[in-house]
Amino acid sequence: MRGILVEEVVKVYAEASDQTLSITSLRKGDEFELGKVSRKKKEVWVEVTLDSGQTGFISGETKIFVIKKVQFFADNIEAHEAPTNESAVIKTYPKKTIVTAVGYESDEAKGWVKIIDAEGQTGYVRGEAKIRVYQEASVANGKKQMFSGGMFAVLAAAFYIFSLNKGETTSNMSILIVAVFAFGLMQIVQGFLEYNKAKKKENQPK
Repeated sequence: MRGILVEEVVKVYAEASDQTLSITSLRKGDEFELGKVSRKKKEVWVEVTLDSGQTGFISGETKIFVIKKVQFFADNIEAHEAPTNESAVIKTYPKKTIVTAVGYESDEAKGWVKIIDAEGQTGYVRGEAKIRVYQEASVANGKKQMFSGGMFAVLAAAFYIFSLNKGETTSNMSILIVAVFAFGLMQIVQGFLEYNKAKKKENQPK
């Protein structure tokens, strides 16, 4: 998981203590990999790996923005040149566009999300814009969906057989059983599609 520094400057220490050697400093906008979080003498420290490969620790109180992919779920999302309403609109995005959120800034109590699109264009969109975190396809999540879907389908089938043996099947119960089975089947299909998508991405040459 990658993060970006929001503060102006912060020291990176060799160990999880400000009494140890400061090996370098990070400045606002610097990116790094976030590692494990540890607690030492009631202080929280976060392990970071710099782009150079060097590892160190920063205070848990450091202001960090976690870089993530997001998706617009409304049309005509405007990206501004700067985090103000007065700045020029440099691009308008359609619904379902996927971008990378790399920061958050405020102007007169209004929040702005800093984004970078697939073409490398940087801009700012209003914090109240319709944005949600984009969940990338993964093999693990695909398997999880298929497993849970299979469980629902098996449960529905078992309940149906049990009801037949007891002679207690009613129209309402039948509708419920069909609904549970259909939900399970839908989960299996969605999981299978996500699994295949993730596997294809893994097999693509880098």
